[in-house]
Formats: sequence, C-alpha cells, structure tokens
Amino acid sequence: MFKHAIVGTDLSKASAKLIESSDEFGKIGIEKITLVHVLDLRNTQLLSSYKLDDIDNSIAFQKSILERKGFAVNAEVIFGIPSVEIERKRKAIGADLIIVGSNGSNWGGSVLGTTATEVLHSMKSPVLLMVLKQTTSIDDLAFQKNFYEYEKLIKQLQSFEPDWELYTQNLPENILFPTDFSDPSEHAFQCLLEQTFAIKRLTLLHVQDEVKIGSHLKNRLEEFNRIDNERLNRLAQAFIQKHPESEIVIKMIYGKPKKEIIKFIQNERITLTVLGSQGRGYLSELVLGSVSYHVARHADSHVLLIPLTC
Repeated sequence: MFKHAIVGTDLSKASAKLIESSDEFGKIGIEKITLVHVLDLRNTQLLSSYKLDDIDNSIAFQKSILERKGFAVNAEVIFGIPSVEIERKRKAIGADLIIVGSNGSNWGGSVLGTTATEVLHSMKSPVLLMVLKQTTSIDDLAFQKNFYEYEKLIKQLQSFEPDWELYTQNLPENILFPTDFSDPSEHAFQCLLEQTFAIKRLTLLHVQDEVKIGSHLKNRLEEFNRIDNERLNRLAQAFIQKHPESEIVIKMIYGKPKKEIIKFIQNERITLTVLGSQGRGYLSELVLGSVSYHVARHADSHVLLIPLTC
C-alpha cells in the first residue's frame, strides 16, 4: 500500500503547481511525504547561481502547504545527482512511492526531461509521474518589435518560466491497466490489487501486437483473443473480489501497443495509467521497456510505473 512518498521538487513553477495539487496524493492513500530538492552537482553553472537561503525558504514554504493539506512532512536539500540521491533516500527511509513531475526546469523540460527520465530508468520502487501542461507560453509575451528593444526581448526570454496545471484531476477516477500478461505486468496488477484507495473505474486493456502476430499467425487471432479474454476476465474477477465498488471494463484491441495505448488514454480520458516495468539499471530504454517508456513520455494521463524488483 502507498502510505509514504518521496516528492521531488526543483522549486520551479511546475513543482509549485504539483505541491498545490497534492490533494491528489491523498486520494491514493499517501499520508506521509518526504520532500526532496537535489542540487545537481553536474550543473556547475546552475550551482553558481543558487542562494541557499532562498532555497531553504522555498522548500519550507512548500512543506507548509503540504502540512496544511494534512500530510506529515519532512523536507531536505541534498547535493548530488537527483535520480541517485532520490533512490538512496527512498531506500534509507523505506518510502513506498516516488512522485515526480513531468515538467519544470530540472525535473522536466522537453517531454520528460533528464531527471524524470533517469528516475524512471533507475527505479527500484513504484514511480508516479504527474503530468503537467503549460497554460502560458513564450507566445504570450508582449514582445517589442522595435530593433532597439532586442536587449529587453532577450532578457524576457531568459527569465521566462511558463505557468502549469495538472493534466488531469482525481487520480482514481478512471484508471487504465494495460497488460501483456508478462511477469512485470502480473506483479504490477498485484500491487494495484493490494491498494486500499477507492477506484471508480478500472479498464483492463490488452493489445494484440500486430507485429508479433504478423501474417503468419493472423489465422490464429480468434484463438489468441479467446485465451487472452479469459486472462482478462481472471484479472477482473480477482479485482472485483477485492474492490466490489469498482466498475471493471475489459478491452482488447488489435494493433501496435505503443500507438493503441496512447490513443485509448486520450479517447477515454484516462486519469491514471498503471504499467509494469522491469526497472533495472540506468538509461537503457530496453531495460525500462519500450512500451512503458513510450507511455510515460506521451500519455495524456498521469502514469504509475511499478518495477518487478519492488
């Protein structure tokens, strides 16, 4: 069960929005939060601009927001490599879950960003990726067209930081669990099954991989559908026994898993996608799993990745 979470913050507007929206954490059972800001030793240029008093004040302010929302909170500033230090801290305190935002100056950026990507690939515990979207952009700035205002324009661009909001609200409202029936998927399902928070709607999805089936096995598609439908029903019955209040939906699609899962998330307005992942080692897409990584990068929902090692 998820009770204690590490929340990574870079003190940006994106992280501030994540903290403001932390009521969502309580909806999946989180009671205690360890708030961590890691000063990345690899970025010497950024380090030179840090003012430790400002950082202490900022993280204390975020801590106070979390406490007002009812969480028990510890807050720390750590020097090191963010993904390494977060995993070290998680292991030391026995946290159940790591929560990171998918945008921000260090925690995000283009799609996932360096730190969020590293956290995902090095994870040894579940990671909840909270997806944020920009509500303002550089296009919203009132740029001066006069040639002599270029210096002012450059300063605007250098200091610009967009505003953010959570992509979706109410995490347990409409959960998607895509499965390929592998060991990591089965493990992730068991983890989801053991959670005590209320899930309004759970969709169990299996995509018959058209690449693996190919033309030489397509004549057996009906047989595969029957077998996999029985597997999905087995999962559904197990979940209903534990969570009789939940609405369970079974879906089976023929196509390319990466493409079909992303399309399903968008069309069905999924609030949280739960996926199994190996989670062994650093920075290899094949280690995390190409489907899991693709969904983490492109999903229009929050994403919970559960490694086989946890």
